[in-house]
Amino acid sequence: MRIAITVLLILILPVSSIAWGPKGHFMVNRLAIEASASRLPPFMKAATADLVYNAYEPDRWREEAGSAMNIAQAPDHFFDSEYWGTISTIPGDRYAFMAGLAERKVDLIKVGYLPYAIMEGYGRLRNAFRNWRNAKTAEDRESARANAVHYAGVLGHYVADGTMPMHLSIHFNGWADGTPNPKRFTTDRMFHSRYETAYVDSAIDQARVKAKVGAPQRLTDVFGSVREQMAKSFSELEPIYEMEKSGEFNPQAPRAKGTEFIENELSRGATMLGSLWYTAWLESGEPVK
Repeated sequence: MRIAITVLLILILPVSSIAWGPKGHFMVNRLAIEASASRLPPFMKAATADLVYNAYEPDRWREEAGSAMNIAQAPDHFFDSEYWGTISTIPGDRYAFMAGLAERKVDLIKVGYLPYAIMEGYGRLRNAFRNWRNAKTAEDRESARANAVHYAGVLGHYVADGTMPMHLSIHFNGWADGTPNPKRFTTDRMFHSRYETAYVDSAIDQARVKAKVGAPQRLTDVFGSVREQMAKSFSELEPIYEMEKSGEFNPQAPRAKGTEFIENELSRGATMLGSLWYTAWLESGEPVK
């Protein structure tokens, strides 16, 4: 069962090997606020250090291995697309999705809930922005500000996870056992951490990623944009396995092709995060739908 595998990995691997490592997560949040600060309330830029720190917060929760909290949140970091099908058909809320899984007789835990972690985090941020706008006292406004900064930072973690192809597949750490592997993709159980942590630490330069981050845009269909982003990431799964076969993603000998590929993923995450923050800010000033 996927949750059992997750707990086992927590026990035997460094925490940073399970999702984009600290460098990648910190980079996405930092570049997102640098790109979007001019379109957000000033307190967001002032809280850059907190936004960056909280980019890694959901992986810190993994330190509580075996706890009810960690067991509950572990599936929020991934979405195994193969168990569901076309990402564009994912329903809009977690419980409708769970009902659909039950109808398909799919295990409710091993699929993962990453799109809902993003959307629910987005909703918390929008609500915190709204309460900041509507606060009646300085104390309430300060509390709403602190909430917004926290939610915005944590949201960045899941947005970044959604740009890493192995977080969208059963082939999350080398090609899965018991599945067809006609292209002889690696089954190395260290590929995940090598790709997103060791290689990022060795080869990825923040300035090069920053040059690719786009200005934030208002998202007219937030969930549709999340699904589109995840579908794009899933489409990159086989390409990264192909590149691994040709020797890319070796931290000791970085290559231009693999480096650019990961730069593009991280920049896409930062661009998306900035757009989510900006859209939440705009919607917080509009009537609740």
